Amino acid sequence: MIMVGPGTGIGPFRGFLYERQAIGAKGKNWLIFGEQRAEYDFYFKEELEAMHKDGLLTRLDTAFSRDQAEKIYVQTRMLEHGAELWAWLQEGAHFYICGDASRMAKEVESTLKRIIQQHGEMSSAEAEVYVKEMAKSKRYARNVY
Repeated sequence: MIMVGPGTGIGPFRGFLYERQAIGAKGKNWLIFGEQRAEYDFYFKEELEAMHKDGLLTRLDTAFSRDQAEKIYVQTRMLEHGAELWAWLQEGAHFYICGDASRMAKEVESTLKRIIQQHGEMSSAEAEVYVKEMAKSKRYARNVY
């Protein structure tokens, strides 16, 4: 499961992780979390780091947009790790987005398609179909507001 949850979008993903822990799910989990500043806005930092340390959260990547001159967003992290993200998708990973509908969700979806094009060696139209097929098979979902 790959979860992209900037800001309050982290909420449902905490629930996902605790449920997977409770039922003993064995699959890999990857959270890409973003906000403005790590010092003030890293919601549930200790909890997430403990989940990562314990192995429940296989991978934890963060993006804090205001901690440096150049803004870093969740989609920046996605692109940096595009080959691995594609490998997870090829292994059957589910991809979830939760958070801001006005910009973030659109940009994350666009970045996802870009990664699929690049690493899956597909055309734009083929990447579009790939994401639609993921959604149809319930491997891609958005909870945006």
